[in-house]
Amino acid sequence: MNRTPERDPKAYRFDVHLAGEQVRPQVSVVCTPAGIHFEDRQIPLASVFWVSRRAGLILIFARRHTVAFFGDSGDLEDFARTVERGSDVAGRRSLLRPLAADVVVCTAGTEIAGRIGDAPLEGLYLAVFTRRGLHLFAEEHEYTLRWPTEHAAEAAAEAADAAADAHGDGRPVLELAKGDASFEVRYLFPEEIRAVLEVAGTVPAPPDTDTALEMFDKGEVARPVRARLPDFSVGADTLQRVTEAAVERVRIDPSIGESFDRRYFERHFRTLGEIALGPLMLRRSAALEADSVVGAVQAMDAEQMRQDATAAFRGVTDEVVRVYTAEVEAVVRTRRLDRDRGEKALAAAEEPALWEAMSKHIDALKPAFDATLARQQLLLQQLHARDLAPPEAEEASVEEAIRAWTEEVTKLDRGYVSAAAAALLEIGALWSDRMIPGLRALAALRARRLSKRSRWAILAIVTFFVAAALAWLARDLIPGWPGI
Repeated sequence: MNRTPERDPKAYRFDVHLAGEQVRPQVSVVCTPAGIHFEDRQIPLASVFWVSRRAGLILIFARRHTVAFFGDSGDLEDFARTVERGSDVAGRRSLLRPLAADVVVCTAGTEIAGRIGDAPLEGLYLAVFTRRGLHLFAEEHEYTLRWPTEHAAEAAAEAADAAADAHGDGRPVLELAKGDASFEVRYLFPEEIRAVLEVAGTVPAPPDTDTALEMFDKGEVARPVRARLPDFSVGADTLQRVTEAAVERVRIDPSIGESFDRRYFERHFRTLGEIALGPLMLRRSAALEADSVVGAVQAMDAEQMRQDATAAFRGVTDEVVRVYTAEVEAVVRTRRLDRDRGEKALAAAEEPALWEAMSKHIDALKPAFDATLARQQLLLQQLHARDLAPPEAEEASVEEAIRAWTEEVTKLDRGYVSAAAAALLEIGALWSDRMIPGLRALAALRARRLSKRSRWAILAIVTFFVAAALAWLARDLIPGWPGI
């Protein structure tokens, strides 16, 4: 029996870069319980041992395939979670278990370009940076570079652009060199590069060979790390403050209608504020209720919040257009105006122009979202490394990662509230400068009048019916009247 459309797996459109091949644009990608399907290829989910989230792409590492998918961040995140649900968890743990005695600085899906001696070192690799060195994994390949390096630096954005393909534009590049090995590491977050540079030039302490082999990982015997979140600026009082500031920006004109007063705009901007700040308020509540830092990170997921924020500001745009359109139609109806006059007044709040204005506030949040996403990934990497470490291993790196992530979440919270407040103020100015004057001008127009010919025709019809009615009455009143 064929499956219903509702149960069919979702098809995504991604640019696909299979290791060793050219990027294929806009490929249909489907993930089923059996595996990842695109074109004539299938990657079994059970063979996937790592999923790495980067800015604008997802890297999938399997035992026989390594693939990078470029696309919309919302689709990428949805796709990554679907893949992770069926991936090889045991394989992921066994990969990092030999490194458990070391301190993991960060783990990332990367693209490597360089050489080891005369042999090229190219392709997509899972990079595990520890206090002792760099470990690269891809399918059957594995390389290790021990610290300290002879050269470690972050390439300028301009230099990176010259070497990277179209999907690498603007991404920072980590340059590493030691002995006959020299290569670049791409797709790292700036925060990851800075963390690696702090250890790449240092001589690591000798390993403690006397430590007994532990039977359990720390994640199996230790309690989950508790969430410690800052005081968020968003809340009911914030919503009230943002609403009042926007209402104060409106120059209200009661001549349009008695109901078109301050209370009208208080309700209007309250609705807009709830739409704009809704994603942050909902995620804040979920994060505060989380019983672990992992739960809090998932609740405050930066990539999902970016998508929610874009949808929310789009919702603000739609609500403003809807309200203004309803007011224009009410004036046209009340004044009995021609419809084309109402359409001219609607130009004061054209949806494309309004959305362009709102999207600027979302664009202004991009650095905050990117920084929070980077710290989020670093924290999750540290928590994963902690779970594989011996029970007595110190947690200083985890504590530092939590602190850095909390700081970025705080900045994002403040920035989001500021962006929402600025957007509502801009809408208040739009009401004052364009929409209220448009309504006032529309209300001042005279009702449509009929042409002279139409008036004569109506008068003739009315006269005829009046005469017919009088004749009907006269038939019964006047004796001998012949009737009609």
